[in-house]
Amino acid sequence: MKLALVGVSHRQAPVELRERVAVDGDGAAALARSLAGSGPARCEAVVLSTCNRTELYLASDDSAERLDERASASLLALAGDDGASLAQVIYRLGDDSAALHLFRVAAGLDSLVPGEGEILGQVRDAFELGTTGPLLDRLFRQ
Repeated sequence: MKLALVGVSHRQAPVELRERVAVDGDGAAALARSLAGSGPARCEAVVLSTCNRTELYLASDDSAERLDERASASLLALAGDDGASLAQVIYRLGDDSAALHLFRVAAGLDSLVPGEGEILGQVRDAFELGTTGPLLDRLFRQ
């Protein structure tokens, strides 16, 4: 099973671009369902959106390239007319690197203010709103 992460954060993108792709809880849940899809192309999906980042976590037996394409297209669609600008600052991680990144985010190590305690609750909320399966369930619970 492959894990893919496509995101944008305060490290690369100005606040104006981050605001374009930010989603609330209902939007995150809807986007996760849309990303998960149905039928043979189904995958697991979690959308983490905070004031400093929007990250799409996808997992499936599909190829890493297809997962990356699916997540990238969705993130760029959120940006609308700013898609070209966003494309220059999004980051992509896979498998172990994506998992390590999530752990760093949840621990507050990748926050504007290191050690920020609020992020763990935001990660938990994203997990609960996501369309998870065996891989993302285990990853987010750890």
